[in-house]
Amino acid sequence: MDIEHVFADLQSLPSIPKVAQDLMLQFDNPSSSLESIARNIEKDPVISAKILRLANSARFRGSRDSSSIEDAAMRLGFNTLRTLVMASAVTGAFKAVPNFDLKDFWLKSFEVAGIARLLAKQTGVDAEIAFTCGVMHNIGELLIQTGAPAVAERLNNASRSGASGRAANETLHLGFGYPEVGAELARRWHLPNVIQQAIAFQARPMQAPENAPLPRIIAQAIVVCEALQEHGGATPEAMAAVSGPLFDGIDLDTLFKQLPAVLEADQAFAQLLT
Repeated sequence: MDIEHVFADLQSLPSIPKVAQDLMLQFDNPSSSLESIARNIEKDPVISAKILRLANSARFRGSRDSSSIEDAAMRLGFNTLRTLVMASAVTGAFKAVPNFDLKDFWLKSFEVAGIARLLAKQTGVDAEIAFTCGVMHNIGELLIQTGAPAVAERLNNASRSGASGRAANETLHLGFGYPEVGAELARRWHLPNVIQQAIAFQARPMQAPENAPLPRIIAQAIVVCEALQEHGGATPEAMAAVSGPLFDGIDLDTLFKQLPAVLEADQAFAQLLT
């Protein structure tokens, strides 16, 4: 089986609304203004509702409620707005299915995203793009679990040895794994190449193209996330479990001090979106 067969067998291919795709292009255009972006956001009632909810949440709430998209956009700022539009579009593209905890999936994805943002800030990489890559890093698994149950069963059987060898086992059994499926979906969605690369090379970051730091950041974030889950949070034991060449140049003391507050805030962000 190859990836083309997987996509051919999908019961339905999730899609990102055209408004969201247009918005992502607009965000990448240096001549775009918050006012023009707000006008386009208003075309999508689902994204508009989520933006208003976030702007009026405890995290961003001002002295008065935001009642218009333009006002909410000004309050959230360009980078947060870009992140929210992409995250809203992606989370809204998938529907819940039996025997798969969609909410838990997104909460874990947002945890990886929050860690990736902190790591990006340490290394001088665009933190919001790193966050978006973190949100999307595992959409290959989500696509298969929700759209191709027969393939999901084969991948799940290949992955039972644990997370550390999961991608290698998937590739050994099927010739590809969730990262490749996710990268192909990102390509079909016409997402930026940096996001496609981050998804595709997350399990083999040292093989990523030169001058592509995001695969390594996502790989680091996944390892940290697994350590947090295994050791009950940002504990000394969790930090001790995070080591090796992958983390060369990372200030783990600073990272683990920042994690609790940041992850709590991003969990609230995820709850608003899912």
